[in-house]
Amino acid sequence: MTIASAALVFSACPPLYAQPVLLQIRPRVGDTLAVRLNQTVELTGTPTGCGVEEPLSRRNTKPAEHPRPCSEIARRMTTVMEVFSRAIVRRTSSEGAIILAVTDSIRTSTSAGGKGGTPVRVKGGDDTIELRVSTDGGVEVIDAEASDELRAIFGQMPATLSRKPVAAGEKWMRQMRIPIVGEPGASGLVRATFRLDSLGRNGDMAYISMRGTLSHDHRDGSDSELSGWMSGSMQLDRRLAWITETRATIDVTSMVRPTAGGKPMRVRTKVTQLLRAGPAR
Repeated sequence: MTIASAALVFSACPPLYAQPVLLQIRPRVGDTLAVRLNQTVELTGTPTGCGVEEPLSRRNTKPAEHPRPCSEIARRMTTVMEVFSRAIVRRTSSEGAIILAVTDSIRTSTSAGGKGGTPVRVKGGDDTIELRVSTDGGVEVIDAEASDELRAIFGQMPATLSRKPVAAGEKWMRQMRIPIVGEPGASGLVRATFRLDSLGRNGDMAYISMRGTLSHDHRDGSDSELSGWMSGSMQLDRRLAWITETRATIDVTSMVRPTAGGKPMRVRTKVTQLLRAGPAR
């Protein structure tokens, strides 16, 4: 009878993966996390009006006049950045945590026209910025004296987590604005779907995937056209109460019209990011 009763109680409890869980950022005061960001930005600009490359005719005839192929006149630039920093938890509340981000080193390299660039260390040693990290993953810069460079690095993390408990397989939607690389002051509107794919390590690790579309947010007064997509994944350590890995790819194409006149330029921007965090040693 005891075995039967235990079996009945156990069978009445849903398995761990079927139970809704709350996904939140809730670090403890004094926690210090080592953070590494690797980012690659590929920009390709092509003037409008260029032609599609066509195969050569086998006949000995005079070739027709065509615009130069897009592949010949495209301008390409790739920027690679590597950031090493630490996140120190100073205060916490029901809405999130106040974090002091200490940038230890930033290395960057830029290549253009297929020529590789030499990595350059542009920052190093105790550059700090104060952030507010909400429980749903959103990051806000609250340091009035922060440089534009540090704001660009740490201030591009919109809220991504669900505000209510979700079970494995469930989805939630988020709408967020992100800066557009190559268009100062412009922003894009992302509509993304997130999914809790699974739980691991006895429920301590949440594996999340994301997919979305990107369009131009014209609140900045611009009239450029933009469309694209994003995809990626996240790992949330529920015991550490922090996102320990984020992989994301954003691929957008925009039509930029020069302010001084001239032909519009079609610009494709591909951003690849890998962010990893863990307890500092």
